[in-house]
Amino acid sequence: MERTDSRQIRLKAAFCVIAAVLAFWAVHGVLRFAILFRNNPYGIPFVAKPDWYIFHALCIDYIWIAEMALPFLLLALFLPAASRLRRYVIPVFCVIQAVILPFTLLDHEIQRFLGTHFSISLLNTYKDASSLSILPDYVSSDQSIPYLQWFLLVGIVPLAFLLYRLIRKGFLRCNVRVSLLRAWLIGCIAFFGFSELFLNVIWKGTNRMRKLQPVVEIVVKDLREIVSGGAKVDPAFIAAATEASRRFWAQVEGPDADLYEYPYEDFPMYRVPKVVVDSGVQANADSGLAELPAKPNFIVIFMESQRGMDVGFMNPEDSRPSATPVLDSLAKSGWAWTRFYAGGVPTVGGVLSSHFGFPPHRYKLTASELVYADIPSFASILRDEGYSAHFFSAADPAWDNLSVWFQKWYDRTHYDRAFEDDSTFFDKTSSFIRDSLAPASLSAGKPFLAAMITRSNHYPFNLVPGMPDSAKALPQADRMRFTMHWADAQMGRFLGSLSGEEWFGNTYVIILGDHGFPQGEHGVSAIGSEAYSNVTWIPFVVNGPSPAIRENPGRWISEAAGQCDIAPTVLSLAGIRAANSFMGHNLFRQGGMPFAAGVHSGKSALALDTFRILGNTYDNAATGLYDYRSDVGEDHDLASGSGADQARFAALRDSLKALADTLLGLNDWIMVENRLQRR
Repeated sequence: MERTDSRQIRLKAAFCVIAAVLAFWAVHGVLRFAILFRNNPYGIPFVAKPDWYIFHALCIDYIWIAEMALPFLLLALFLPAASRLRRYVIPVFCVIQAVILPFTLLDHEIQRFLGTHFSISLLNTYKDASSLSILPDYVSSDQSIPYLQWFLLVGIVPLAFLLYRLIRKGFLRCNVRVSLLRAWLIGCIAFFGFSELFLNVIWKGTNRMRKLQPVVEIVVKDLREIVSGGAKVDPAFIAAATEASRRFWAQVEGPDADLYEYPYEDFPMYRVPKVVVDSGVQANADSGLAELPAKPNFIVIFMESQRGMDVGFMNPEDSRPSATPVLDSLAKSGWAWTRFYAGGVPTVGGVLSSHFGFPPHRYKLTASELVYADIPSFASILRDEGYSAHFFSAADPAWDNLSVWFQKWYDRTHYDRAFEDDSTFFDKTSSFIRDSLAPASLSAGKPFLAAMITRSNHYPFNLVPGMPDSAKALPQADRMRFTMHWADAQMGRFLGSLSGEEWFGNTYVIILGDHGFPQGEHGVSAIGSEAYSNVTWIPFVVNGPSPAIRENPGRWISEAAGQCDIAPTVLSLAGIRAANSFMGHNLFRQGGMPFAAGVHSGKSALALDTFRILGNTYDNAATGLYDYRSDVGEDHDLASGSGADQARFAALRDSLKALADTLLGLNDWIMVENRLQRR
């Protein structure tokens, strides 16, 4: 009899743990619905495709709650029935979960307002009382459901305990027996296994997983870094890197470097224009562009997966018909850079580095972990100078957390999941620019910026509407050329639809890739693991009203440049010389040196003069040195041979890697410490 009573006590305790797991999981599900199917405080959907997120969120929450419950379940099953500790098993688990719930709500609201997760580092950034004092204003002006946060805060813990009591009561009404517990445990384990399989195999997504990361995982990671001391940066390194980086930037910039000065030692690369005091210093930094028309407009197009190896004018030795005839024709009528490199991979890294003027952080997810940093872009600077600025995206910008950055920089972000193929996307974008943006901006005496990114030429390269089965059956490399050619044609239609507008003659059209894509070269066919030219070599073409372009069309520059040069180049074309922390340079400047830097999926890259190095961000292992002009595929590591020049090339490789570590190391510190712009 005693044995039966003891078993019943253990079985009931185990069912109580399961009831608590189900209750708190259900409340976390309510919180997930409240964030994913709701607008952010600015009236924009938090995610444009909540149905693509919600089941992932439920699986993620089930996994961490189940893992946390496992030791409590074991205690419930195996503690002696008479043990005093038994009375604390359920209360302790429930109290822990009850504490986590408000922090989860706080994490969700921080994501809605700031676009980043709650973290100890973020708490340290906004720790002063002024940050708390404006919280009621933020909540009251929420353009979704005002004050819902307070109702959730008050209601989620009582709701969890109410559900716990109902589920527990339902269990205890049953004939509590071993077979019933076994059935429930098998079901729980099966769903746990399915969740792991679904998240890691069936429907993976790094950026989605980052957005849905539970607050417990983030806090545990932060606490581990605090306990271990974290990554301490030596102040001596910062001082030495600052001096070296400023000197190197001036060397690459050339004569125009004298137009700037560094007024603040605690903002290492923040430079401001010098005040013109005599005729010995130019009034603006637009070398060679002094006769620019006033206030030109800009159309900036990021073409998805536009790899240089398949762009006709960039790889003339390819005997196949060009996959980009429209882009080739634009290169002949404008200026083009034939050795242009992505500043970051994947898309989010390339788009951010193009706007920032410097590469993303080497180790942190810049788009989501460093949202607190005050980083201007060419778009926000143009807007400060009176421009209307709009961004158009064929893919959901919330996917990579880009929507948070675009909200800082642009007047409006345009995305509609009904117009994701490049044909309808370009048609919709053209109509808005032609019928709304341009007329409204120009009638107000404002120029405009319309930046956009396409989607159809994206892995798995079958996103073209009406794509024939014969094309879908092609090998991936050929399938990509098909979608690339189709996207190129849609871009041509888009530009053709605007070319007759009166304002088009005073508009710069800038076209570049967001990144390339490997097609088996170097043994890789999936983006995200290497930084060779098949992934990072992209086109960059400029057409527009500059006298330099009109008087000398079809100029192709074969010196290294990259996405970090986009921001300073756009501002130069606009005739704007602003304070900045750019690592990049105005590509229309006179003098200077070829240079490009980038951070790509654990790899760092740096091009200088005629050489380019690729290496691991963490160490010097597997660093290669290439002649980027003659070896476009980067197949021959100059420093790995055994010839007479091997020692010289090895020394050059090591010096360039040291330079990359210095520049990128300082860049990392500047972003984390928010030392980019002094207000």
